[in-house]
Amino acid sequence: MRIIHTALVCGLIAMTGACGTEDVIHARARSTAETARMRAALATMDDLPAGFSDRARDRWQPPFRPKKRACRVLFDAVAGKPPQDGLGGTAAVTYQGDGIGELAGVGLAVYLGDQAADHLEELREAMGECVTAQSGGAGQRDRLVVSEFPIEDVGDDVEARRLTGRVGGYPYEMHLVVANVNHTLVALVHAGLAPPDALRTEELVRSLVREVGSLDP
Repeated sequence: MRIIHTALVCGLIAMTGACGTEDVIHARARSTAETARMRAALATMDDLPAGFSDRARDRWQPPFRPKKRACRVLFDAVAGKPPQDGLGGTAAVTYQGDGIGELAGVGLAVYLGDQAADHLEELREAMGECVTAQSGGAGQRDRLVVSEFPIEDVGDDVEARRLTGRVGGYPYEMHLVVANVNHTLVALVHAGLAPPDALRTEELVRSLVREVGSLDP
């Protein structure tokens, strides 16, 4: 990440007076502004599918920590911990649904240049490697099997999977979707104890794509 790299360089050459302090300040200011802009957008979503509260809550907390890295990367993207290279700002929230344990977790991350497209490809690769998401340790009962989940009429820059199994001994299903819109990586989880409605997942994706697409680039 450029901010961290620049800060390290500053620490090494501070005595020479050659550090680019102004670049660091501008980068931090942009990151703060982008984060505030995305949080405001998520807080004012007015076209969520019926049955979802429009009151944005804290970021999504994964039901368990997968032992496989590819699965952790996918969960992290929704939970507000996206890939760091080129990151300009991030925001993450959840929306409560009216189903049993139903919620939608959303993570947004804006990037410089073509980094969002690059990171989407990384997440696509992670989806290919995350065949089963399960917690580590003896006696753990959290296990989700991954399968295809086609999303229609959204565009080419989107990838999705269905994860089904048991968490904490209870049946659990989630739909996991990632997309690239206007240099912004969009990550969504639609989950619940009862199987989430696939059509509502598609509606959620379209709502987010429209909202992010309406933001100034």
